[in-house]
Amino acid sequence: MHPALADHLNPGCIELVERLNTCHVEHNWAKFFGKCNALSEALNRCLGEEFEVRRRRQLVEARARRARIGARWKQMDDDDQAQADFERMQARKE
Repeated sequence: MHPALADHLNPGCIELVERLNTCHVEHNWAKFFGKCNALSEALNRCLGEEFEVRRRRQLVEARARRARIGARWKQMDDDDQAQADFERMQARKE
């Protein structure tokens, strides 16, 4: 059995969810003997595909975010190094 599925997270599977729910309602006892299994398997495939699409998108976004953060850390390290060099030069002048 599937948990409650959010339409906004699984827009491509809405029709399958509705068909499976209808099958479960119409076939109260037959659902226990495999009457709705084909729909359930199709829904599992659909949800798996939707999960993969979200996973790939999130991976791309995470890599971009990590690159931005890494660039910012490098900039801060370079600024710290420049400040340390400046302070060293000031100390030598004194």
